[in-house]
Amino acid sequence: MIRYIILFSAILGLFAYGEEGRKTPRKAGQEFIDSLLRARAESPVPESEKEWEVLKKKWMGRIKEECFSGWPNRARADDSKEVFRVEKDGLALRCVEYSSMGRRLPLYVAHRSGLEDPDLVVLNLLDAAAWEDFLATMRPGFEEQLNRWELPEGDFKSFKQHQGMFSSFKWVMAYAPPTGVGPTQLGPEKTGKRNLRLQAAGHTIDSVRVWDARRAIQTLRSAGEMDQVSLWLQGSGKMAGVLTYASLFEPEITRLDLHNLPLSHSDGPFFYSILQIMDVPQAVAIALERSKVVIYQKGKKGWEYPSLVAQRLSWETKLQLRSRQEDD
Repeated sequence: MIRYIILFSAILGLFAYGEEGRKTPRKAGQEFIDSLLRARAESPVPESEKEWEVLKKKWMGRIKEECFSGWPNRARADDSKEVFRVEKDGLALRCVEYSSMGRRLPLYVAHRSGLEDPDLVVLNLLDAAAWEDFLATMRPGFEEQLNRWELPEGDFKSFKQHQGMFSSFKWVMAYAPPTGVGPTQLGPEKTGKRNLRLQAAGHTIDSVRVWDARRAIQTLRSAGEMDQVSLWLQGSGKMAGVLTYASLFEPEITRLDLHNLPLSHSDGPFFYSILQIMDVPQAVAIALERSKVVIYQKGKKGWEYPSLVAQRLSWETKLQLRSRQEDD
């Protein structure tokens, strides 16, 4: 009971007071809170590929109808716009803006100067801390291009490390701050009002972010000139969960690198009715069929369900659990 009281308070703060946790005088989120506190759905381990297909089809159908019904029927035609493209100190940085549910979001693409035929591209979905890290890392080389944002102190050590990485490997790193992070972060009162509008349209902030991630993937492949390059997705915490769901709807995701992925939707990401359908381990199991999944966390417990599914369906090599104490 205590755990549910804590959960109730946390979710009420998210919906009624906004992401910053400061009070906005309004009543909101009760339906969403109730959906989290209802009994959880059972998740049987399939005995065969046929059983798995039936189970997966049921889950995917329900999350489309009950969790993501507010999404557009289809993505808009590519209306991306290049903001800048610049090279300095052996690095190239490009910014492309794209549309996602009425908002313009930036996508930053970095690699070594003159790179042709990259081996892979990693899309990083940024939370607030990762956005600050991105700005600090890139400021020493690209302050003029990034000064439209409030910049933290430049991290010259990180910038040098990225120079070394890009010079050694034919990699591309892409960075996408979703709705409510960085350029679209709002103060507490405006955040509360925005969340009310999202709720009225059948969204949570995290269901919107799944769509943002899908649009970032689509933009990276089209305007980002990475349509033929192996695509990895990387995120931490709730953003790792957001990317897990985005990967279920976008084709040809080679690998997911998920850091501190929540073991349950009780800790995020938050979607309407999700725990009545399935939980995070079941989403990971679905992702395994399509992509390699690497989960980084302290210890290796909590992922028994996708591990069992992988064993039953001969996907053992597609799931890796790495302790944070191990070298990545």
